[in-house]
Amino acid sequence: MYQITQKVRYVLKMLAAAALCAGLVLILFAAALPRFLDGDVARKSVVKALSAWSGGKVTLEGQLRIASFATLSVEASDVRFHDAPGLDPVQRGHAEAVTAVVNLPSLLLGNLEYRKFVVSSPRFVLRRDEGGRATDELAAARLALTLVERSTLPDIELRDPVFYIADRALGPYRRVAFERIGLKRRGRSGDADFALGIRKPGFDLAFRGERNGQSVSGQFRLAATGDHPFATHLLSALTPWEAAGGFALKGDLTWSRERVSLDNASFSFGARTATGVLALDVSGDRARLEGTLAYDTLDVTPILTAAREPGAASPDAVEPDRSPDDFSSTAANAARAVDLDIRLSADRLRAGEFEAGPVALAVTARRGHLSVDVAELALFGGNAVARVEIDPTRPGAMFLTGTAKRLDAGALATALQLPLSVRGPATVRLGLNFPLGGQGAPLETGAASGSFALLFPLGGSVDGVAGRTLGAAVAGSDVPAGGSERFPFAAARIDGKLSGGGVDLDVQGRHKGQSIEGKLRIALPDAAVSGTLATRRDEQAASASGGGSKSGVAASFSTKLVLSGTAEAPVLSPNEPSLSN
Repeated sequence: MYQITQKVRYVLKMLAAAALCAGLVLILFAAALPRFLDGDVARKSVVKALSAWSGGKVTLEGQLRIASFATLSVEASDVRFHDAPGLDPVQRGHAEAVTAVVNLPSLLLGNLEYRKFVVSSPRFVLRRDEGGRATDELAAARLALTLVERSTLPDIELRDPVFYIADRALGPYRRVAFERIGLKRRGRSGDADFALGIRKPGFDLAFRGERNGQSVSGQFRLAATGDHPFATHLLSALTPWEAAGGFALKGDLTWSRERVSLDNASFSFGARTATGVLALDVSGDRARLEGTLAYDTLDVTPILTAAREPGAASPDAVEPDRSPDDFSSTAANAARAVDLDIRLSADRLRAGEFEAGPVALAVTARRGHLSVDVAELALFGGNAVARVEIDPTRPGAMFLTGTAKRLDAGALATALQLPLSVRGPATVRLGLNFPLGGQGAPLETGAASGSFALLFPLGGSVDGVAGRTLGAAVAGSDVPAGGSERFPFAAARIDGKLSGGGVDLDVQGRHKGQSIEGKLRIALPDAAVSGTLATRRDEQAASASGGGSKSGVAASFSTKLVLSGTAEAPVLSPNEPSLSN
């Protein structure tokens, strides 16, 4: 027990001695550091580090003081960058203050070096761009990537930086402000690991990866609000079918001069999400977007809205941006017209007020000619395949062709707000051209043209007042007050032609051995209905006379049903049945 007590006392004495020595060293260091900084050594070391960073002349107009003993940092005020060839496209700049965190090992070795710089309220003037402009965020990213390649500083942060950018040789400068631009470098070789962060109101970007020669790869994260210009710029390049709204994006980024790709990408468009792979190639005269995305809900309303915008410029009329020899050229050229080769799938599809799904489709665009091939679409209990085309040679027009099988006719009639209640599995075939109205207007059905067919191969029924009236007309009697409101049919086919003046319908069907035929016309835009429906039953009457010989007499019973009124309130007027030989 006595030996243990002696050992504890010995350890305590050693710890006390070590603490005393450390305290004396800190006191001496704190007393010597102000004198060390009062000289030219610290000032020259800060100027040397900042000059190596900017590549040009730097002067400290203000005082140099100790910013913090805890972080061992010094602060220089009123710092001027007279020129900055190493920070191209920055020409010159000024900062209210620069805080430099001392690298302690270098100080102990008698040399003063810094491991981090914080530049407060810098104002940088960028050289004039004689070509097309990139977005403000791309200009900032371009500057940061330049720092990756040329900077000797492992960690630098710009707080509240402001860039003055002129888009043309003689154009005025505009002021572009950020909250923060941070760059942390984790390697000293040409292939350096680094972390980049850019933040401003409505925009937050973070990247962690490496630069290998002429490419950058790593983990990418971006969030932008709907009113931010960069959101519109980026969405027009990566997801041009989306509305310019707030979104978030993250994934594995590979960025070279002529190609940007996102693997394991995850998009968030408000309450909607999508995952997949995208690649944007700008090596040709037009940008090309390829990839696959899987949505929870795919909203194609922006495509229809964009096509309806009056005076919308053709994609080919967009002036291409200049391609500077830097990493921003890839994203800058994304502002050009983009060709598409995209595979999309979704649990649900939304087009205006219409919703259906699941859906799988391919979107292809070549020089403004857009085609959407629907490989599979769950629709009204059945399945549909279709093709939608928007041709720039015929502005404001959408061409729709397709076939839908095993549809629930009742659900279809309800969705289209048809005046008839129809039941049964139906097949629909379409070949229509829909001219599109002004911005935000619905499809102008009255000006559409083309043909369609509605088939009931397995039969069905017409219900309600229309069914009761049809049943009475076919039976050749008055409409009974308490009669059945269901008119069944064994098969039916309705062929239609759509023109500017209205819809012409050719109706054919079978009901209990009778054929039903009719020609109807629905005039537009008042939807006035006119036409007739005729029912016919053919019977072979056997004669018992003639000495056992049989002769057949064909008797044809027909009933005509006259339609009038409107599509919303049709009037069915049965005529008396007739008999002819």
